[in-house]
Amino acid sequence: MLSGQAEHIVGNKRSTIKTGDVFVMNGTVEHGFSNANGLIIYNLMFDGQKPYFETSGIRVLPGYQALFNIDPLAREQESEVPYLNLQTSTLAKVELLLKEIEEEYTEAALGFEPVLMALLQHLAVLLVRNYPEQANPKQKNTLALARALSYIEENYFESNLRATDIATNSFLSTRQLERLFHQFFQTTPSQYLSDKRISRAKELLVSDINLSINQIAQSCGFSDSNYFSRVFRKQVDISPRDYRKQEFVKNR
Repeated sequence: MLSGQAEHIVGNKRSTIKTGDVFVMNGTVEHGFSNANGLIIYNLMFDGQKPYFETSGIRVLPGYQALFNIDPLAREQESEVPYLNLQTSTLAKVELLLKEIEEEYTEAALGFEPVLMALLQHLAVLLVRNYPEQANPKQKNTLALARALSYIEENYFESNLRATDIATNSFLSTRQLERLFHQFFQTTPSQYLSDKRISRAKELLVSDINLSINQIAQSCGFSDSNYFSRVFRKQVDISPRDYRKQEFVKNR
């Protein structure tokens, strides 16, 4: 929000929003505003499954995990989820970036796509860089889970990575970690880690045909390629080799 205030309605939940507030919503969730007063708001839409501005360097930032992945889920579950609120100096920088983004997109001059991508990445980092600094005490669980997701992003390729390691580095007990994963993702930390590894393996199978199945297995945290293939088949219903062939034919 660049200025003003309003009631933000998410389902049957209402919260007051004001100048400097930032929030991310899942695209399937209905939301709106009422009792608006001087409201000026920028709305940027993107694919939540694969944001075009997301990079491996951005994914490891706890603030990114909190703002883009956890907060939207928390806001669906309860009404008292605090909004990230930017200080005046940061908000001024964000407003300038938003105007540049709008200008590049509207004019669509030669080479605007990479410029637009760079601006969006700059915006994402600027926002999430402020998240840990500005976090409300009520966001304690959000930040703890964000640290866990960030740690997984940084270490999923370690074959000996366990839920206890994730908990320790997130300053949580294993039981607390499991409770948070169940609350927000309806899964366990171990299953989330396995899903992350398989997701990365699918990317590598398609993006680099020179990598062997064994190399991909090791780079995704599987010390044994046979075990990798069993887990992959269980989740994807096809072997890694056949998945690569299938995607090659599809994209040819």
